[in-house]
Amino acid sequence: MTGTVPAIPPAFEVRPPGFWRGMRHIAALELRQRLRSRTLLVLAIVWFCLIGVVTGAMWLWLSAMSGAYGQGFDSYPLFSVIVYFVLLFGTLVAPAISAGSISSERSGGTLATTQVTLIGTWSLLLGKALAAWITGFAFLVVAAPFVVISLLLSRTDPLQLLVAVLALALQIGVFTVFGVALSAMISSQVFAIVTAYLLVALLSIGTLIAFALSVGVSTRYVDISYQTFSPGYWNAVNACSADTNDEDAIAKCTEAVPVECVTEATTVPVSPTSGIWWVLTPNPYVVVADMVAPRAGSAHASDDLFSGISTLVRGMQDDRAKPQDWNDCPAPRSESSASAPSETGAPVWWIGATVQLVLAAGLLWAGHRRLRTPAAKLPRGARVA
Repeated sequence: MTGTVPAIPPAFEVRPPGFWRGMRHIAALELRQRLRSRTLLVLAIVWFCLIGVVTGAMWLWLSAMSGAYGQGFDSYPLFSVIVYFVLLFGTLVAPAISAGSISSERSGGTLATTQVTLIGTWSLLLGKALAAWITGFAFLVVAAPFVVISLLLSRTDPLQLLVAVLALALQIGVFTVFGVALSAMISSQVFAIVTAYLLVALLSIGTLIAFALSVGVSTRYVDISYQTFSPGYWNAVNACSADTNDEDAIAKCTEAVPVECVTEATTVPVSPTSGIWWVLTPNPYVVVADMVAPRAGSAHASDDLFSGISTLVRGMQDDRAKPQDWNDCPAPRSESSASAPSETGAPVWWIGATVQLVLAAGLLWAGHRRLRTPAAKLPRGARVA
């Protein structure tokens, strides 16, 4: 006797949750699990106290420095220092809160329980990344009061605060994605965390080392000639002040000294940066500086760390590696060389952010291949359940 299998009633039909719903479920479960532990709460309290101490200490230091030089107190650099301190903390915390999210479940044998559900691999991976980013963003919220205080003390444009928050959120998100992707790729939790820290160090410190080495390798030494005042001229000028202290008499005597010029040669180092400036663009501190720096023409366009770093990196785009002869005589050199540096070059933050996002996307793709089920090949010693 044969029969047909009865169809499943619609009330009992199980449907996949979909990409967005599945990612939301994974992120919610991950956040609940993080909130059960008091470690993050203790870390947030320590972080709040630490950034408060740093803000107060920096304000006192700037005040003391201004008083020592007899200048009016200006705490404008305080904002850039505090934002950079928050970025430093974010780069240190992001790998720790993200690089063990998947590898720890794999080593504990609980990852397979999630993988046999209808949750998709991308939902699992991106849900973990979203939870890690929200956790990192929470530390940014904890530091927000002191960032606002530094903004008020520095008399900074409020628009810079918005841009700074967006820049910090972007960097924390990128580094948490790095950690989650590496956690999916690497079975060992410790090795995944160490690799995430090495990747952060590569972008933060490694780019500086690579740029310095590139400059050293490309530097060449060339001979140039220049016009300057002769020794006899300076001897005559010095003789004018040897017998009198009358400033008017010294000025008249100096003007009466005939100008004598000589041609001399010297060797100068030339470091072409127009072809290697891009090495610095993925650096998170360069990205944040170029995004948050006040635009040219503002009242404090060159008074903080952001403006200095942004102007320096943008200026490297121009080919300044062509040495030219100069002339100190008869006009003083200060008239031709004391011009204030101007902001040149195109913005570089979008280049660095693009490189970071492409690297994050590549790591996510590799992590997806590692998590995809059914797996075509398992590493030796891997636990299935």
